[in-house]
Amino acid sequence: MDSSWLIRGGLKVRKFILVCAALVLAGCSAGPYEPTQQVLQAYASQKPGTTKIRVHRQPQIAGSILDESCPLIVYMDNKEVAGLQKNQYADLYVPNGTHSLKVKFSCAITPLDKAMTIQLDGTPQTYETGLNSAQRYSLTRVN
Repeated sequence: MDSSWLIRGGLKVRKFILVCAALVLAGCSAGPYEPTQQVLQAYASQKPGTTKIRVHRQPQIAGSILDESCPLIVYMDNKEVAGLQKNQYADLYVPNGTHSLKVKFSCAITPLDKAMTIQLDGTPQTYETGLNSAQRYSLTRVN
């Protein structure tokens, strides 16, 4: 009996299993978005005259020094309002008007921060942080 079909078939099965395992591991590493538990109480609940903004910290490159021991701090008008780990978000309820939104790594030796002026009028807004195409950290409004 010729067993070459069994060897060729076994290699295909092994390749299939390896591809499936790689896909499962890739899916686990990204992980779902999850809310942070570190939000200043004054910004944690909706009140009349506030706008909901979401700030999301995208995952960084694996092995980056910006890991769990280095949260990204979110500032509103130069006040620390939330701390974000990789792939976490903070929902903040901010009084309508003009504000300064800034993010900064807590462990950065040099000022690794991004800031922008935002205008809030009751329309929800979403901001993401992450590495841009030039491999520089960015803060971008996505909605």
